Amino acid sequence: MLTPFIRLFAILSWVSIFFMPSNAIKRYMPVTILSALITVTVTFVGVNYNFWYVKGGIKTRTWNLLTIVLVLFPLGNLWIFYLTYRNFWLYLLANIINNLVYAYKFIPFLEKIKFLKYKKFNQFIHIIVAMFYSLLLYGYQKMYEKQEHKLFMLNAKKEG
Repeated sequence: MLTPFIRLFAILSWVSIFFMPSNAIKRYMPVTILSALITVTVTFVGVNYNFWYVKGGIKTRTWNLLTIVLVLFPLGNLWIFYLTYRNFWLYLLANIINNLVYAYKFIPFLEKIKFLKYKKFNQFIHIIVAMFYSLLLYGYQKMYEKQEHKLFMLNAKKEG
């Protein structure tokens, strides 16, 4: 019964990016896309290996997973990078808080409404995996910006 509301809330939450400068969206979109790709891969592998169970038939399960994976995770990633990037410790703290809330508040709620249920996975493992992703994504963004800077300098040298 709550599943359609969760989906609607997730989709409507993307309206929040209108409060973010367009240059920030452009700057952090590559790392957000990488985040979504990693999360989609891990999520579907996890379902295949019974790390968690998602309610419903194949169509419902797919929509439920995509709601979380392609709507909530990328949006959260985009906002965390926008608000904390360039301050690694703040970025790390924001991710720890985000992952703790997700693992210990949001997952139990999703389990209670039978949206999904952890099986061979638990909240602690979730936090470890999510923090590893956070570090990986931060490193990717650093490398991406370094490469962008090199390309900018090369183009400036050619033009100047």
